[in-house]
Amino acid sequence: MPIDIPPAPTQSIEALRSAFPSLINRPALTKIAPRLAAALANPSAATSLTPILSYRVYTLGLSDLASGESNGLRAAKPAGWRHTLSSNGEVITVDVSSDQSGSNHKFAALSSNPSAAQVQDEIQALNRDRGIAHASYEFSLLQIPAMAVKAIWLHDPSGKSSDILIPVAPVRRELIARRKYQVAEFIDALRDSAARILSADGPGKGST
Repeated sequence: MPIDIPPAPTQSIEALRSAFPSLINRPALTKIAPRLAAALANPSAATSLTPILSYRVYTLGLSDLASGESNGLRAAKPAGWRHTLSSNGEVITVDVSSDQSGSNHKFAALSSNPSAAQVQDEIQALNRDRGIAHASYEFSLLQIPAMAVKAIWLHDPSGKSSDILIPVAPVRRELIARRKYQVAEFIDALRDSAARILSADGPGKGST
C-alpha cells in the first residue's frame, strides 16, 4: 500500500502564498534560487506555483529523549508543514508553522534544504518497499532541533503496525542514514547524547 501523505490544510497553503511577496525581497532566496525568485516576482507565475510536496513536521525536545520513556514520540509536538517548491531545476523548502491545535498558520522559515531531495527519493523508495506494504503508514518528518536530527516518521494510525523512523542525512554518529528504526531503538540511540547536552547546557535546553 502506498505511503499516505496527508494533504496540507488550506490555511497552510494560504499562509505560504501570502508569504510570496516578502520572500521575493529576501536576499537568501535570490542567492540560493534566483530563477525561483524571478518566478515569484511574476504575479501570474506566483499564483500558479504549487508545492511539489508538503508534509507535517513534528519536533521533539531533549528532555523527552533523555527521560527514559521507550515511546518518547508521544511527546512529539506538531510544528506545522514543510512545503517543497521547485522551478527551473531549483528547489527550496518553506516552513509554515502552526499551533498545537493545527491553527494559526504563519510563515516560519525559508531554506535551500539539502535534505529535500533525499526526502523525495525516500518516499519513492518506501512506496516500492514490499517490507512495509502490509501497513497503512502516514508520512511526516520528526525533528530534534537541539541535535540537528531529522527523521522520516511512518505512523500507522490503526496501531496494527509499529511506527518506523528513518534518519535523513546528514546524521549524527549515533544514527545510520536511511536505516529503518523502531521507536525504542531510535530513542535509545540518542538518549545518552541528549542527556549529556542537557547536563552541559542547563535545564532550559530541554524544550528545544
